[in-house]
Amino acid sequence: MNWEDFRYFLTLAETGSFSGAARKLGVDHSTVARRVTALEADTGLRLIDRLPKAVMLTQEGQLLAGRGQGALEAMFAVERAAAGSMTGVSVPLCISAPPSLARHVIAPRLLAFRQQHPDIEVILQGQTQSADLNRRQADIAIRLSRPRKSSVITRKLADMPMAFYGAVDYRKAEADWDLISWDESSADIPQYRWLEDRLAGRSVVLRSNDMDVQAAGARAGVGVTLLPCFLGDADPQLRKLKGREDFPTREIWMLVHADLRHAPRVRNGMDFLISTIRSLAA
Repeated sequence: MNWEDFRYFLTLAETGSFSGAARKLGVDHSTVARRVTALEADTGLRLIDRLPKAVMLTQEGQLLAGRGQGALEAMFAVERAAAGSMTGVSVPLCISAPPSLARHVIAPRLLAFRQQHPDIEVILQGQTQSADLNRRQADIAIRLSRPRKSSVITRKLADMPMAFYGAVDYRKAEADWDLISWDESSADIPQYRWLEDRLAGRSVVLRSNDMDVQAAGARAGVGVTLLPCFLGDADPQLRKLKGREDFPTREIWMLVHADLRHAPRVRNGMDFLISTIRSLAA
């Protein structure tokens, strides 16, 4: 049995749909379907019933999913142990971070890191969803909230203040601001709900799940948006606007699995991220 096919099947069992599994695995939904079909062919079992918008586990699928989870976790533990001892000419280091931090803070400072550690191949993933460190979806993760998993080592790196920004020549009074906000796919983001609760009759003229799109809209004079200060302050075409109420400062956390924290490449990556993120507060 192919363990990678089995991993895809367990993710499908967990999420209940090909699209949900694809999002969690970072692949196309057709890849998930192909992997599960291959597992069914390999085992000679029908593991799922394919419904229009979801999947349902068959009795055999439920049995396999229930018994296989422990084996899969053991496999990931072996992978983490191997990754912790990895050396060579080019060893990969996977960093997961929110897209805005990956694009505007981490990537621009990677040259110095590469010059110090030419043997490390950096994989920088801009992700809004949390990478599962237990399953080695990343070696180090940067997140805007503290996780609760006991197997993950956490460290607060900095506070991330946010403020309202508009175009340099945007002059409307706060009561008349045209607001740029998040769309409903981002409803779990704290600033989405905070803004929705404070519309006070004002219109939302643009919604996007991407801060760079929001900033571009504000830059063009479309309206006012709530941005991290590291993003808004660095843009000469944006001006910080003072509202009656400030959005609460968010926290930036670094996460690493306990099994990997002493690996040299991970330790080097952690030191780099600590100095890079803390420079925001300097």
